[in-house]
Amino acid sequence: METFDVAIVGGGPAGSSCAAFCAHAGLQTIVLEREKFPREKVCGDCLNPACWPVLERLDLAQHVRALPHAKLDFVEFIAVGGRRVIVDLPSGNECEFAVKRSVFDDLLLKRAGELGAHIYEETTVTALTNSHGWTVETSSGERFVARTLVGADGRNSTVARLCNLLPRPERERIALQSHLPLPSNFGNSAVLQFLPNGYSGLAPVNDQELNVCLVAKPREIEALKAWATKRFGVSPNHAWRTITPLTRDALSPAHENLLFIGDAARVVEPFTGEGIYYALRSGELAAQPGTRFCLVAATWIVLRSRSTN
Repeated sequence: METFDVAIVGGGPAGSSCAAFCAHAGLQTIVLEREKFPREKVCGDCLNPACWPVLERLDLAQHVRALPHAKLDFVEFIAVGGRRVIVDLPSGNECEFAVKRSVFDDLLLKRAGELGAHIYEETTVTALTNSHGWTVETSSGERFVARTLVGADGRNSTVARLCNLLPRPERERIALQSHLPLPSNFGNSAVLQFLPNGYSGLAPVNDQELNVCLVAKPREIEALKAWATKRFGVSPNHAWRTITPLTRDALSPAHENLLFIGDAARVVEPFTGEGIYYALRSGELAAQPGTRFCLVAATWIVLRSRSTN
């Protein structure tokens, strides 16, 4: 069995940033990702300006800016009754930025590999044993041993489930997401629209595609899909990516030789649901000396906010 300092389950922004920083620090690092990149992800596809310093430290900021993207000048909130509130966003190099997760996440994972992390894609973790370090078993029959285990595998974390730590879901809702043709004259803005059946989030991700997210309770999701079908002129049979639940109880991010980061640790902004910055930053924090203290201190307020969202 191969032995590593750190085993990270999940290759999204949290896992990839953690792997990159760990490998850069000289730690023997492995990433186990169940999918093959590039792949799409249910997400609003927006990077808030706080992401740029972390991307600079990863030496990735200019590479991200070179990806197909949209710069967002303002965010518009539309109430059920039609009232609108517009909030300007930062401009320049540290602007609000929209980019498809398929290309963004692929870039991050490749960066971790460039820095020396061992990347295993299409690898599902099936069993975990903690005895003088973690033994990680996979669906392919391979086994790895690591001193520290990091769960970066989302809100339905396999690591949390296998460790009997996965919290129960809260306030069950369903999210649907797709990329649709960008309507003419949409403009460089993100739009959060509240509707009788739920709410939608819209943002251009390049000069041809619009990210459309829909969120509703299960009994309302078909009505919300009908609204989107009419609003954007898509087929009633249009395929949407989906994820549920959106909310789980808070999960402590630090245990003995075990850390949770990103969505697995519920680090997400509770009002808009933005989570990419928190994924990147929690991944960076998890790679630092004194991880247990700094990760708990930096994420606890967000965790408690998320648990009541």
